Amino acid sequence: MQKKIVYADDFVKDRMHAAFGIQAAIDHARSIQADEIRFGEGTYQLDEWRTIETYSIAHDDGCGDIHVKDVHLLLEGMDGIALKGSCLEDGSPGTILAGSNSLIPDTLLPSILWVTGSRNITIRNLAFIRNPETASSGRIVSVHGSVVTVEVFEGLPCNDGMGAYCMNRFDLSDRSLQGASLTFGFGFDRRFRKTGERILTLEDDNLAAILRVGDGVSWHQTGKTDFQLFFGDCENIRMDNVRIFNSNSFAILTEHCRNIRANRLVLKPRKGQLFTGSRDGWKIYRCSGKIILDECHFEGVRMDGQNVHSNFMVVETILYSRSMLCSCKYAPIPLEAGSEMEFHDGTRIVQNRIESWRIIGRNPVVHVRRDSETAGAVVPGASNYITMYEVSFEDEFEAFVSKGTLMTPLCWEPEAYICRNTVFKNIAGAGQLLRCKDVLIEGCSYENMLNAGILMGAELDTHSEGGHAINIVIKGCRFDNCGFKPRYGRFGGACIAIKSQGFNDPHNRNVVIEGNLFRNSSIAVEVRDASDVIIRSNSYEEIIERYVIDSATTSDIRISDC
Repeated sequence: MQKKIVYADDFVKDRMHAAFGIQAAIDHARSIQADEIRFGEGTYQLDEWRTIETYSIAHDDGCGDIHVKDVHLLLEGMDGIALKGSCLEDGSPGTILAGSNSLIPDTLLPSILWVTGSRNITIRNLAFIRNPETASSGRIVSVHGSVVTVEVFEGLPCNDGMGAYCMNRFDLSDRSLQGASLTFGFGFDRRFRKTGERILTLEDDNLAAILRVGDGVSWHQTGKTDFQLFFGDCENIRMDNVRIFNSNSFAILTEHCRNIRANRLVLKPRKGQLFTGSRDGWKIYRCSGKIILDECHFEGVRMDGQNVHSNFMVVETILYSRSMLCSCKYAPIPLEAGSEMEFHDGTRIVQNRIESWRIIGRNPVVHVRRDSETAGAVVPGASNYITMYEVSFEDEFEAFVSKGTLMTPLCWEPEAYICRNTVFKNIAGAGQLLRCKDVLIEGCSYENMLNAGILMGAELDTHSEGGHAINIVIKGCRFDNCGFKPRYGRFGGACIAIKSQGFNDPHNRNVVIEGNLFRNSSIAVEVRDASDVIIRSNSYEEIIERYVIDSATTSDIRISDC
């Protein structure tokens, strides 16, 4: 059967104002059940948007009660559609979708693509960017008193009043990330002043004490939680030969999706820029099925290159022997009747099958951090919301189940996460943040990581993120200059780190770290809150401590390196 192809240029009258035309092509493709929407070579500028109702923007501490989102392109309820661009001679994407940028500091921007309730979705040969870009980079040319002066690199944004969020410092001789981030996504409201053609100045005592003439710096106009590409409640997503040059926040969010495959997905700044985005590269959130990455590239993002996690549910009230009220942080995500729920009794896990469930509301809440030393920072002056669920189960609860018991819905957990031949570079966080089970990482490289190259384990106090790392294999990978700042106060600063924040027992288990190369780092492997860990046949060059093992929270750690 011949493919049904919709050509975007048949609907786009002016590529400088292309959003509504592309949306018309999407709507037409849905009406005729087309197989493909094809784009021509070149840039499509998106400066029109619609506002949709969604709670999926509320994903972080301090997001508050957000339930609307501006989006340039909306794709919903489709099955078997491919968005396909052109290729350049070198094989890279030749089609660019350029999202708008209001140039307003510390604000949300329209998502470029928002996909919901769809199956068998392919994104191929497409690149994404903000125009103008929301990031810039330059070289420190003077530091006088509290005033820092930056010469902005040719062709990059140089705007009076530009935000200075998520700033990072670089050695320009090799463009390597240096030290901890200088500013973050909140709490820094100073603005650049334009004092010359490509000259910006910024007054701040703390920055002036750290920066030196000749340093490279990058910065962003905003650090708010936002999502440039969003996929929610989708099944069978494929991203093939996709490039992201610049993102105003999280580059990609896949939320409550099943079966995701990415080949040659590249998040990397264009020539001249030092950084891609002010927040994580790709967040895989409460997703299930198989997650497979091959030959991908994550560079220049903060916090993490990729993070994979769900959230713990918490028992609030036992209604009767098989029914309860429970809570969960952030966005209201569906459960699945017939799927298993894990109940945590210390390190013991008990399963019970969900019979029925419903969301009964959302409540504002003030979360108490039990371990303030290792927990993430509080966002000042902002509220958080929890989603309340009523859930009934097939079997009666065991005696330990009571108010405060932690639970993990397996319908929010991957069946397998596989990452091969992928690059993580200049990440102002962790390369991969893995709070999940059944993981294979093979043949990947991690270079210039602020935190660990691979950080495994749950996080309880700030975001209540699960789960623990169970059944993990990491082999044939290369780690270079990783972990120069711990993630959790004193913990999480190694090439590979296992630590469940807020816990002090061996919840993480069955981990194999084999045949890897560790270079130019303080610590190669840090193990806490874990049991049944095998470390063997690894190589070490210029490593101060090969292993940091917390004997109080670990057991059965077997090391047989050459």
